[in-house]
Amino acid sequence: MTMVQRRILYAGEMSGISNTRHRIAALRRLGHAVIEFDMTPYLTAGSRLARQIRYRLQRGRSAERCNQDLRLAVEHVRPDIVWADKAVLVRRETVAALRTAGRRVVHYNPDNPFGPRRDGCWGAFLTALPEYDVHIVPRPSNLEEYRRAGAREVRLMPFGYEPTVHFPPPAGWSDRDRPFAVSFIGAPYDDRAPFIDALRVEYGINVHVHSGAWPARWRSRLGASHHPSTYGSGYRETIWKSRICLSFVTRSNVDTLARRTFEIAGCGGFLLAQRTGDHMKSFEEGREALFFDDVRDCAGLIHRFMHDEEARSLIAAAGRCRAEMSGYGNDARLAAVLEGL
Repeated sequence: MTMVQRRILYAGEMSGISNTRHRIAALRRLGHAVIEFDMTPYLTAGSRLARQIRYRLQRGRSAERCNQDLRLAVEHVRPDIVWADKAVLVRRETVAALRTAGRRVVHYNPDNPFGPRRDGCWGAFLTALPEYDVHIVPRPSNLEEYRRAGAREVRLMPFGYEPTVHFPPPAGWSDRDRPFAVSFIGAPYDDRAPFIDALRVEYGINVHVHSGAWPARWRSRLGASHHPSTYGSGYRETIWKSRICLSFVTRSNVDTLARRTFEIAGCGGFLLAQRTGDHMKSFEEGREALFFDDVRDCAGLIHRFMHDEEARSLIAAAGRCRAEMSGYGNDARLAAVLEGL
């Protein structure tokens, strides 16, 4: 089926560490005309205290200006669709005004306003939630939660990878090019820090953690295995340089899939992910990826495959093929969810 080409005003955080630009790039590859409305200046304006208050209360001059400027931008651009990406500052009256003006207003939220993590930034969004035409969410649990909160329509779009960023290493890449035996890229949500510490203390496995978000006490325990956060090409190359890449779901967000799972596969990395039903539906265990249940299970798989480059290469290649053939990239994910909008 041929997709109708749309004029889309995309409102979201456009900072260098955001995945927003990945989705914009995919929409453009699909043939849509995308006009960007960057929310970063409104989210980051002022002192640290001002930002914290704005994050918690979604109030203040920057929040007011964000809503005013968004309405002006939509009036000027006259898009078919307004796509709001985790628009925590956008108020109910703003969304209602855009719909009254005849715009189709869509909201994508990679995070979970109903989860136990209690991020503290959802007041304005939850009030505005019923006004959006369509909500797009990455986790099945949100479908009914959004409906109970008054959503008109909710569509599921699982996490994916960005093919222009997450692609395999050059031909001939081998363990000689992999200085990291085991890597984890990400924040210490849930019990990840004690899990990785237990791998070191109990099983002699030093996991290289690439993230600036880990507290000092855990960084000190990691020692030389702690590395700064990495993004873009550096993120991809960290996966390339790792024999084994760990992926955890964020249970405090009620996730059953991890975005990093698909990015590792997209980069041709050897994926060792936390076992969930949705992970196992996405990749065939033992052929396209490996899954662990607990620290002991994870350690056993690491010891088994650490020095078996041939087996890892076959599994990594099959995982990459599955990701591409099954449409786990952003283009296919977005094309599916935009059908009929």
